[in-house]
Amino acid sequence: MAGWRDSLENRRAEWKKLEVGFTDTLAGRRVLRVTGPRTPRLTTPVTKAVRQEELKAVADTFDAGLACFCLAELPAGERQSFLEAWHERLASGAIVVMADRRSEGCATPIELHDLFAPLGSKLDVQVGRTFWWVRYLRR
Repeated sequence: MAGWRDSLENRRAEWKKLEVGFTDTLAGRRVLRVTGPRTPRLTTPVTKAVRQEELKAVADTFDAGLACFCLAELPAGERQSFLEAWHERLASGAIVVMADRRSEGCATPIELHDLFAPLGSKLDVQVGRTFWWVRYLRR
């Protein structure tokens, strides 16, 4: 039982570290946050928050985007269309931050680089034991 608790605490600590990074990265920006079905609560300030399925109804443009726990919920074939819809609501040069659980197609730095490199510049890929996150500037 102690191993399970240690594992849970390690995941919480890893997530908390990501959350601090989100807050620092997105400070002072108009942020569009997209959530998946099982997104944890975040302390990161946002301008507008929508569920993944509500994204196409957003009419504004934002200078930053945060999406958590969206890609792992989608089949690999739907990931690109989600990213395109999200990027349509972000201004050119917007800072983009995305995080999720490690899963098929999104588990290694190479897979994440291949997915996100065509979308932006200054790509930063971080992969932890449980979660990954990417940060880049939208083209």
